[in-house]
Amino acid sequence: MPRLLWASLVLSLVFCSAPTRGAEQVVLVVGEDTQIEDISSLELRKAFFGITVRQNNRILRPLRNSSDAQLNEIFLQSVVAMSERSYERRLFSLALKYGRPRPEEFTDHDDLVRALHEQPNSISYMWRSDAERSARIRIIKLLWQEN
Repeated sequence: MPRLLWASLVLSLVFCSAPTRGAEQVVLVVGEDTQIEDISSLELRKAFFGITVRQNNRILRPLRNSSDAQLNEIFLQSVVAMSERSYERRLFSLALKYGRPRPEEFTDHDDLVRALHEQPNSISYMWRSDAERSARIRIIKLLWQEN
């Protein structure tokens, strides 16, 4: 009996101390000095396929956030509407046919925030909670919200 009590106590502590974000949201972000105010879903999708998208005579520069597997899955489903395999094939095909560059990819959150700040007209996506904690970036659009 004491073992069962001990095991249930340990399990309850593990589940109670697990980090939670609450209602998850993925947002589109830009550097704080970037002039971009809004972007359509179609323009966003085109940009992440390497197709040139201009706003106010400025070319948007997409930065892919690969720092979190769940965030990557949401990006693939909600932004480009493809599986990872299909998206990678499409990027490869566009690079071969038209010489379109792949979006620059970041696996470290701090490196991504730095690039958003330093590279004019850059756009990316991240969890709202991460965006709100990050200095030098600005949220411009909600891309996905947990139901």
